[in-house]
Amino acid sequence: MTNSASRRNFLKTGAVAGAAAITGFSVTRGDSSAEDAKSSAISPEYKTLSVLQLNVWGAANVVSGGAEMLVDFIDRTNPDVALLCELDNGKLIQRLVEELAKRGKNYFQDGQNIQTGILSKYPLEKTSIIAPTSEPYATQVGKHRTITKAYLAISEQKIAIYSAHLDWEKYACYLPRGYDHVKWGTKLEKPTTDIETITLANRTSFRDEAIKTLIPDMKKETAKGNLVILGGDFNEPSHRDWQADTKAIRDHNGAVVNWDASLMLENAGFVDAYRRRYSNAVTHPGFTWPAANPVAETKGFCAKDADERDRIDFIYYLPQIGIELTAANIVGPAESVLRGKIAADKETDALLPQPSDRWFTDHKGNLASFQVSLVKTKNKINVDQKMSFAFLTDIHQNFANNKDRYNGFLQALNRVKDTDAEFILLGGDTVDVSGMGGNGLNKEQTDAMYAKYKKTMDDAGLPYYPAIGNHDRYYNKEEGFTGGDEIFKNYFGHSYQTFEKKGVRFFLVNSVQSTEKGGLSVGNEQLEWIKKELIRIPLATPIVVVTHVPVYSIYYPVVEGKASGADVIANFKEVLAVFREHNLQLVLQGHQHLYEEIFSQNVQYVTGGAVSAGWWSGAFHGTEEGFLLVHVDKENRFTWKYVDYGWSPK
Repeated sequence: MTNSASRRNFLKTGAVAGAAAITGFSVTRGDSSAEDAKSSAISPEYKTLSVLQLNVWGAANVVSGGAEMLVDFIDRTNPDVALLCELDNGKLIQRLVEELAKRGKNYFQDGQNIQTGILSKYPLEKTSIIAPTSEPYATQVGKHRTITKAYLAISEQKIAIYSAHLDWEKYACYLPRGYDHVKWGTKLEKPTTDIETITLANRTSFRDEAIKTLIPDMKKETAKGNLVILGGDFNEPSHRDWQADTKAIRDHNGAVVNWDASLMLENAGFVDAYRRRYSNAVTHPGFTWPAANPVAETKGFCAKDADERDRIDFIYYLPQIGIELTAANIVGPAESVLRGKIAADKETDALLPQPSDRWFTDHKGNLASFQVSLVKTKNKINVDQKMSFAFLTDIHQNFANNKDRYNGFLQALNRVKDTDAEFILLGGDTVDVSGMGGNGLNKEQTDAMYAKYKKTMDDAGLPYYPAIGNHDRYYNKEEGFTGGDEIFKNYFGHSYQTFEKKGVRFFLVNSVQSTEKGGLSVGNEQLEWIKKELIRIPLATPIVVVTHVPVYSIYYPVVEGKASGADVIANFKEVLAVFREHNLQLVLQGHQHLYEEIFSQNVQYVTGGAVSAGWWSGAFHGTEEGFLLVHVDKENRFTWKYVDYGWSPK
């Protein structure tokens, strides 16, 4: 076996983008009018771009004369771009173009003729509709659930603009206020403040599906070097407005809720313009619904005895070189509908007030200003490293040639300690209890191997988290594999677990259980446990799954032309279904002793080779002895390399 430098470095690298969750989120008090995080702009040539976002309420027809009021309002505010919704299939937006042209204001429209739309003083290019295509959303998508997308160019700079109106049903922020989230206006016996109940109710809407579809599309634009701005009515509050500092006011009734849509966007790197300028949700709530006008008061709205005011309309952008936020305001009346009546908002808010008797909608809107570079610059996003960890699998400590194997194990651990890894994940088959060829160890030998393995890891000086493998189970010739979980749990307290590090959630699963499907599986009781744990986790939280038996592997059936029922988890479809609605980013796998990467449906599956390679006899199908070193950056992207630590058998 060669000891070449190239062999000792790594065999292959990979990367996948993810999103990190915020836990223990705290809201900074005080008015933060500080400038945006500096984007290291290169060119001094800038132009101001003002962006208006507004729900116009039933094509501005609910209030008598509403369309004329809307034209007046756009004329006065004079935005460069207007992101509008509830447009009555394009009829209103064309009328706006025509009426504003009479006043010397020339606008282009997107031409998609749906309920969301874009007005722009700049010509719009390549307009399209973004909407989730996965079931069941695709069959139920309605007029209010599509997103309009267009490009505009300011000199050399191209901007991708999105106008959104998310699902208005399943309005879960009514639950802690004591009202039903489906049958609006129906009082509950008492407020619902259980976070799991609120979260699950919120996720019965299609808002999270829309954001999951939107984020990858916006990320593709930034990868092309384009700037990105999103505006819309989300029909969901911001998680930043429902933290500990607001739990005792506005009829939140003690609920602290990490609402999914805003959290997913923020953890994908996008910034809420209003909350960036005004971080204090107590003094600057930025209410956008329900806004005051006489018709709004007579409608009474849906929680007449509660404070249902919320900020559900937003402008988001991605901080990049070439764009800088300079102003963010709420536009609309200085009053809202409070407990069924028009009442002044007492908070000191950043309003550009409009007279309530000349207001045409039940929403207030957002007006933000950006400085945009006229010279296209290479976008640079903060990618500083956030954490690193090592994934070691298939170590196969065994009484056969034990000293040599143990020295190899120590060499791998010492190599890990030479890296910047903060902790170690173990992928199973560490203690070769079942032996090779069906020759298992007796109880005394088993305890000796486990005790030595555990002491070695305890002495390594890094936190470690072990998963169980099929060879970690006790085996005897008469009864086969018995007490596998029990032996493992005697030393490590559990055979599956979950924990969080720096906003990333890790699940170490036991994939060597039995189910009705047979083979090596994740048991039904464990699947139910995973479901319960996932309920507690915001949808934006990036998830890493560690499993001994792969979820996916194609080497044997594709390359070797053969396959075994033990090559992958027997119930892998059921396992993936549990994680489907969540932000599963990376699956680290063992068992095969091969280095293999598979990217499927936005999830990266990496089979991490083996510390023992060919069971301590040399390379196995071209994969040398090694381990994975994984990095997570501040943009929550995972990168990795396979480290050949340079061991040779004697």
